[in-house]
Amino acid sequence: MTDKPAVAATLASIQLTTEQKHYIGSAISYLDNKTNISLEEGLALNILKAILPEVLPIHTKLLANYPNPFNPETWIPFQLSHDASVTANIYNATGAKIRTIELGHLPAGSYLKTQQTIYWNGRSQTGELVSSGTYFIQLQAGEYSETRKMVILK
Repeated sequence: MTDKPAVAATLASIQLTTEQKHYIGSAISYLDNKTNISLEEGLALNILKAILPEVLPIHTKLLANYPNPFNPETWIPFQLSHDASVTANIYNATGAKIRTIELGHLPAGSYLKTQQTIYWNGRSQTGELVSSGTYFIQLQAGEYSETRKMVILK
C-alpha cells in the first residue's frame, strides 16, 4: 500500500535542472506519441508526468497580447525554453521607448495565465496614460528578442 502524501512530498522535493526537464519532456513526448505502449512504458509515462506535470516549451516565444485592441490594460503571454532574465520594453509608433517592465530572472516555462503574463496598464514610465494608437512590445529573454504590435483604442 502506498502512502500518497509521502509520494506527493517526494515528488514535490525533486529539484530538476532545465536540461533535465527538457530530457524528461522528450521522454514524455516520445511515450505519448507511441502507438503500442507496454504496461511498463505506461507506468514510466505516469511517473514522468508526476515528476514533470508541464512539459517545457521547446522555443522561447512572445505570444499575442489579449485583449487586442485594448483599453486601458492588456496581458502579454510568453514562453521560455530556458531560464532567463526577462525584460519587456514598450515603444510607440515612432519607436520611442515609453515603458520598461522588468520581470527579473524566470525559470523556463509557459507564462500563459493572467497572473503570470506581462501586464501593461497602458501607462508610460512616468505613470501617464498613453493615447490611442499602435504600440510595440519587445520581449528580451537572455539572447532572445521578439517584437509584437499592440493597439490601444479609447
